[in-house]
Amino acid sequence: MTSRDTRAATHEARLYAQFLDEGEDGREREDCADQGLTLAERIQRRVPNVGLIARNQRLFVLRAVRTVAEQYGIRQFLDIGSGPDHAPNVHEVAQAIDPVCRVVYVDRDEAAMASLSASWEGDDRVGCLTADVRDPESILRSPVVRGTIDFDQPIALLLASVFLFVEDEDDPAGIIERLVGELPGGSCVVFSQGTYDYDGDRRTVELLTSLYAEGGMAVTPRGRATIAGFLEEAGLEILPPGIVPTNRWRPETEARATPDALPGDEADSCIHAVLARKP
Repeated sequence: MTSRDTRAATHEARLYAQFLDEGEDGREREDCADQGLTLAERIQRRVPNVGLIARNQRLFVLRAVRTVAEQYGIRQFLDIGSGPDHAPNVHEVAQAIDPVCRVVYVDRDEAAMASLSASWEGDDRVGCLTADVRDPESILRSPVVRGTIDFDQPIALLLASVFLFVEDEDDPAGIIERLVGELPGGSCVVFSQGTYDYDGDRRTVELLTSLYAEGGMAVTPRGRATIAGFLEEAGLEILPPGIVPTNRWRPETEARATPDALPGDEADSCIHAVLARKP
C-alpha cells in the first residue's frame, strides 16, 4: 500500500464516522469561508444532508444483519470495510438475536482495527483484521478469518460501500467473484454502493466526489445495472426488493418502531442497497 493509500484509508472510515455522529441533524452550516475547516466540516457545510445519507447507510446494514440472522439463520458475518467502532456494532446486533454469532471485522485502517481488537480481546466470537479488499487473498487466507469463521457453514459477507473506493482498474467484479467463490451455498452478501441514480442533476454526488478527491480519495459511483452485473456474475441471486435506495430497503423495522415513519427521499440515500444469496 502506498503512502497515498494509507492516508486515504485513514480518511474514508473516519469521515464516515464523523458523518454518522452528525446523524439526523443535517443543518446548513454557517455561510463562512472554507478556510480553516477540516475536510469533514467542508463536506458537511456544502452537503447538508450528508449525515442523513450516512445514517441511512448504517441503518440499512443493521437491518440486513437482522434479516440474514432471523430469516436465513446465518450465524457468521465477515464485515469487509467495517470502519471504526459504530454503536451498535454488527456483532452486537447479531448476538442479540443469537449469542453464538461470530463476526470478523476487516478494514485497511490499521489504527481503527488495532483499537477494536483491543476492545474485544478475549472474545473468540469476534475478530479484527487489517487488510484491503483489493487483496482478497489476504482476507480469505487470514488465520483470524479462518480461526473465527467456518467456511463449511453459511456466511453473511458484508460489503457496505467499500467498493465506492475501489476503482474500475482494480477489477471490482473480479474481487467480488473471488470472495463469493469462497462462500458455501446458502450464504448471503449485503452490498451497498454510492450512485448517481438517485441524484437527479448529479450535483450532490459530483460535489461529494470532488470533495473526497481533495482528501486524496478517489471514489467511483456506479449505477444499478453495473451493480447487478457484479452480483450476478459472481453467481448470486438478488433478493427482494432488489437494488433500491438504502432508506427504501425493507424499512419495516423502523416502521414497526415508529408507525408514522416514512422511508424518506431517495436523495437522502444516494446509495444503492441490495441483499443477494448464493444458491
